Amino acid sequence: MHEQLHLLDEVKPLRDPVFICGFTGWTDSHGAANGVVQYLAEQWNAKPLAEIVPEPYYDFTVQRPRSRNEGMTRVLDWPSNRFSVVSAAGADSDVLLFSGIEPHLRWRSFIDAIVEMLEYTRSTTSVTLGVQPGAVPHTRTAPVTLSASDDEFETQFGLRIPVSRYEGPTGLMSVLNLRLRAMDWRNASLWAIVPHYLNVGPNPNAMASLVRMLDRGYGTHTSLAGIDTMITDFNQKLDSALEPSGEAAAYVRTLEEQYDAQHANDGSTEPVDLGRTEDILGDLEQFLREHRDEGPKA
Repeated sequence: MHEQLHLLDEVKPLRDPVFICGFTGWTDSHGAANGVVQYLAEQWNAKPLAEIVPEPYYDFTVQRPRSRNEGMTRVLDWPSNRFSVVSAAGADSDVLLFSGIEPHLRWRSFIDAIVEMLEYTRSTTSVTLGVQPGAVPHTRTAPVTLSASDDEFETQFGLRIPVSRYEGPTGLMSVLNLRLRAMDWRNASLWAIVPHYLNVGPNPNAMASLVRMLDRGYGTHTSLAGIDTMITDFNQKLDSALEPSGEAAAYVRTLEEQYDAQHANDGSTEPVDLGRTEDILGDLEQFLREHRDEGPKA
């Protein structure tokens, strides 16, 4: 067992387990994908199985622990990277969930710890979750895109696999995906597309889209009641911020028209490409600042 893996429970035999993970970090700076994994763990009553010890992987002057009150006791929350396991109703396979925070240091060792846990549980199929900005309106369902090592994922999720030609800096999730694919394990990545003009989060619309896609892919039926409440509050605050700005509202309407036209023509869930917007959303600054202050801090 990897020296930085700490077991929290006995690892029992699992049914062809599927590994589902989300990181707060490069591919999810505000925690929507990570939030999805935590939400699934709660909704599916997953049991904690193991965690990666944080000490070797973080610069605690950057990723500081958080203090809070638990009754009359003062406690510290350190960066958490936790595996949990569940037999989700409707799924043919058991599920190994992992919610984590992209580390600052020793990425290869961190990936080794994850891979060793997958080998220990005999999981050779993985689905990683991410969020990326795009030219989509906040008033529509967040589109989801797919990248995968196996064409069968297209049928499973009802999405096509585009050819990626990206070259440049990348995040831990991509490093993990490439490692798993090099081992010839089945691997898919689901990406929720969020409005590029909203640098806040976690975006509950993205969370809802990712949960729905996982339900479709694995036959589960996850209640979205908790996320729907978050969406209502999020959209009400955003609409109030947009109302005074005719220019900002007009830009969102343009996105809506492009989005609706594309869906009417081909039913695609791919985001439209309107290019870069000018800096016309100044009236949103107060909303963004307030929402950022209210949101969870990793």
